[in-house]
Amino acid sequence: MLSRPISRNFTIIWVFILALLYLLFCRSSSISGNYFQGNFQPSCDSLSGLEDLFVILRTGATEAPKKLPVHFATTLRCVPHYVIYSDYEEDIEGHHVYNSLDEVNPDIIASHPDFEYYRRLQAGGREAFTAEEIAQWAAVKNTNSGRDSPGWKLDKWKFLPVAEKAFAQRPDAKWYIFIESDTYMLWQTLLEWLSKFDSSKPHYLGMQMQIGDVVFAYGGGGFAISNPAMQKVVAQRQANLKLYDDFTAVHWAGDCVLGKALADAGMGLLWSFPTLAGDQPGDIDFNSTFGGQDKKPWCYYATSYHHMQPAEYTRFMKFEEAWNQKNTFRLRHRDVFRHYILPQLSPERVDWDNLSENDQGPIASFEECRKACENQRDCVQFSLSGNSCKTSATPKLGNHVSENSEESVRCGWILERVEDYAQSMDEYCSHQTWILP
Repeated sequence: MLSRPISRNFTIIWVFILALLYLLFCRSSSISGNYFQGNFQPSCDSLSGLEDLFVILRTGATEAPKKLPVHFATTLRCVPHYVIYSDYEEDIEGHHVYNSLDEVNPDIIASHPDFEYYRRLQAGGREAFTAEEIAQWAAVKNTNSGRDSPGWKLDKWKFLPVAEKAFAQRPDAKWYIFIESDTYMLWQTLLEWLSKFDSSKPHYLGMQMQIGDVVFAYGGGGFAISNPAMQKVVAQRQANLKLYDDFTAVHWAGDCVLGKALADAGMGLLWSFPTLAGDQPGDIDFNSTFGGQDKKPWCYYATSYHHMQPAEYTRFMKFEEAWNQKNTFRLRHRDVFRHYILPQLSPERVDWDNLSENDQGPIASFEECRKACENQRDCVQFSLSGNSCKTSATPKLGNHVSENSEESVRCGWILERVEDYAQSMDEYCSHQTWILP
């Protein structure tokens, strides 16, 4: 008489247990099984110390409406203290954008050719420029001495005024973090890196660049200045306004102007590549060294990327959030390659350029180009544009090529060789983690 209810109770219990296990499995899968998806709600709670930072985002009027909005949902989402500086004061999606140049010497603004664009902008807003002008400026390519566009030429004048304005706005910040509108910061990693420095001491941290005898932090990769160092550079500029105005007038890179002022104030740069990086993940050679130092990105923690397109921010943020929820250790560049880049590689991709560089001459078909790569022992990827075949021993994701471009691009990767590449790269890494003094 008792067997029937007991059996029924056991059945109910087992159904409940199985349902609970299924729910736990689904949750685990959404976090760890796919770094690009995840049904979790991103949290800012783990970013302890973020309140000690003052984040300074520098942009320009022609790019701000396109590039800023994604930052409000990604890069700046958790940041309690930040400011946006441009060459034009306005509000974008409820966020105020300040004019960084409104206190520059009026005589310079009125007469220097770099400010012709600025004068037109202040007088008529963006409507002062024709669609043809804006398109022409947007199409200008980067060169070894910058870009030949009026907004870029004006940008060099912003760095020192922005540093002074930011310090006046928040003089008690422990760290001042300078980024651009195409810089992506990994805050969890940055905070752990900065915790290894004494913020009460002067520090200037950034990806190293050099023009002439001035070594400075590359603006695109983001850089950090501690409070005492910020005090030094602000005082240095205030005491030598004409000197730095004259230097800026004949120079072409504003991050170099700021670096010179810091050097004049006795502040040397800590060469921080590859903790701070100057390219987006899809463009990086993870095996490369930079600036004469034998430091391969593969081995080091990742704190920043540059040249990120707006559409990439949300995708990478989801990846980063999922990684931080699953792992207690921070993202290294090699983790980004394995779990973010590698899943996007395939034997064939259309309207995509994987940045292969070694020209194999004219080849008639995609399959012949693949064969040319397979015949080279170290080749891991290839691309075909028209009848031009290129190969490479370095795997890169690359970027989308518009289907409306003059010539279509198809590319592919030899995936088993890419896997072998990743395994061989680990042999270079011993105890490399952070860039430290």
